[in-house]
Parts: sequence; C-alpha cells; structure tokens
Amino acid sequence: MMGAWSNNEGRPAAPDGMRASRREDGSPEGNGNVSQGGRGADGRVARALPQALLVCAIGGALCATSVSMVSPALVAYGLALALASGGLRGATPAAALAAAAAAAVGSAHGTATAVGSVVTSLSGLAVAAAFWAGRLTPGGSCLVVAAISACHLGADAFMSALAGTTLEQTMTSLIGAYRDAFIEASPASAVQVSSVASLIELFWPTMYVGVGFVECVSAHLGIRPLRRVLGEQGRRWPSLTTFDAPLWLVAALVATAAALAVALTVPEAPSATLAVSANLAMALRFAFAVQGLGVVTWLMRGKGMKGLTQVLLGALALYLEVQFIVLTVVGVVDVWANFRHLARGAGADGDDAANQDKEPAQAG
Repeated sequence: MMGAWSNNEGRPAAPDGMRASRREDGSPEGNGNVSQGGRGADGRVARALPQALLVCAIGGALCATSVSMVSPALVAYGLALALASGGLRGATPAAALAAAAAAAVGSAHGTATAVGSVVTSLSGLAVAAAFWAGRLTPGGSCLVVAAISACHLGADAFMSALAGTTLEQTMTSLIGAYRDAFIEASPASAVQVSSVASLIELFWPTMYVGVGFVECVSAHLGIRPLRRVLGEQGRRWPSLTTFDAPLWLVAALVATAAALAVALTVPEAPSATLAVSANLAMALRFAFAVQGLGVVTWLMRGKGMKGLTQVLLGALALYLEVQFIVLTVVGVVDVWANFRHLARGAGADGDDAANQDKEPAQAG
C-alpha cells in the first residue's frame, strides 16, 4: 500500500497526464486540460493556439486595407490568446505572422504602405503584451499611444529621408497641394481654406497621436472578449470608468500650459516653442478627454442608464468634446475634484488600476 503514494504527506500521486511543469518562460506545461496561461477557467484556452495564429494573420493582412483600424483589435486578441495558450513560444509565431502578413499585403501598394502596415500590426502586439504583463494601466496605455505615434512618425520620416527630403517638407508640400486644389475648386472660400491649411501646418504632428490613439483603442477593444475566457482572477482589465491620469501626465500638462503661455505672450520666444507646446497640449487632450468620458460613463451607470440612452449620451458627449472640449475640461477638473471617489495613492495592489501609476509619483 505504501508504494501507491508518491510523497510523505499522505496525498495520492497525481496522474501523469495532469502534472504540470514550468517552462523557462514561466508558463505551465500540461496535456491541454489546464490553461497554459494560468488564467483561464477551462481547457479551451490551452487548445486555442491555432485560432490565435489565424486571427493574428488576418489582422496583419487587414493593416493595408481600408478597414485597417480593425486590425489592431484582431492582432491584440490573437496575441493575448496566444500568450494564454502557449506563453512566449506561442506568442512569437503569432507576432511574426501578423507582421509578415502586414508587410506582404502592404508591399503590393508600395514600400511606404508596407512599413506603415507593419507599424499598425505592432500596435496590437504592444497593447496585448502590456496587458499580459499587467502594465496596461492608464499611464501604461498613454505610453503605448506615445510609442505607436512615434513609430508611425518615425516610419514616415524614414521614408521621406529615402526620398531626399524631410517629413516637415513633405507635409508642407502635401498641405499646400490640397489647399491650392480646394481654392481652385471654390475661389470664394479661399480665406477659410487658407486658415484651415495654416492650422493643419501647425498641428500635423498631432495627427500621428490621433492615429496612435485610435489604434490603441481598437486593440483595447480586441482584448475585451477574452475576459470571459481568461476570467478575472489575477488579471487587471482596463476599465473606462476607472481611468485616472497619472501624476506625471498632470505635470506634463502644467508644463505644457506654461510653455504655451510663454510662446503666446513673449515676442522673443522661438517659433518652435509655439509649435511644440501646442502639439503637446493637443496630444495630452486625448488622455484627459478619456478621463472626462470615464466620469460621464460612471455617472450614467450610477443613474442606471443602459442601452440606447447610454449610446446617445455618449455620442452627445463626444460631439461636445469636438466642439467645445467639454470632456477635456471635465477630465482636468476631475484630477482635483475626484468625482468618482477613486482610491488614489492606495498602492499598486488596490482595486484601482490607476494606483500603479500614482504610487511612484507620490512615494517621493
């Protein structure tokens, strides 16, 4: 009878098929009955690697199409599922498939499109990796947006350099061509068109932030369906209602506002000061607009609003943001007012994901 026990603790030995060992990357090995990501509630996750690879390939291929904004969602979903299914060994071929598919389809439209498509696929990979590492906090999401934007801008700058020019010259030439075309089509609107063109010449770098923001949001939406598969335990899921800008982002806003005030009031200030501070202010607007939308969503849920009512009020809030920057103002005020009564500074182990971002800033 003693031979039937595998240890001295009085417990029967586990069947060979149920034993799980640890790989070098930290993910458990098994026979498929245990979620290899350690997060799922059933064995479906462990058998989902082929599906993850297929979704990543489709997402990568869509990067060079007219529906490219959907591709980060598919790539993020596929990579997160690959991480849950096979750890780094599963995620590596998934990432390679997404990038290869993006490059292959994009190359049919030119080198510039291929490079931009690869960057778009990488946006989904970045969000999925940050999520799996537990770093997709409000501050982490802002850094991901910044990284995606920088990659897009860098890729276009590289292509401009290959053409023997600079990105600034390329954008100025492109804006001028569109301005002339619109004025030729409608001479009566020449003043308005010229004014708009001047604003675009000032704020064109912010367009890259807009692209990075949209791709990051798309990737965020892509990982949400995995909540039912991976479950809640041990995983920080991004939530709009608890989005809270980290203190370093607030400090950046204050510094940018000061620089912008200097650029507008001091005649001797370098012209680049206005361009840099204005674009930084517009970039930071995205984060605080999301915080304002989080406050609005929290209020609607508190009032029991659901379905079509919530959608219509959300659309109205976005319209007011575009016209009057209402959400941005609400987000900035919430930094001090704390309308949602978030437990700021409670530590990284608290329920509020934003605490991860605030704790280092307050520790000093």
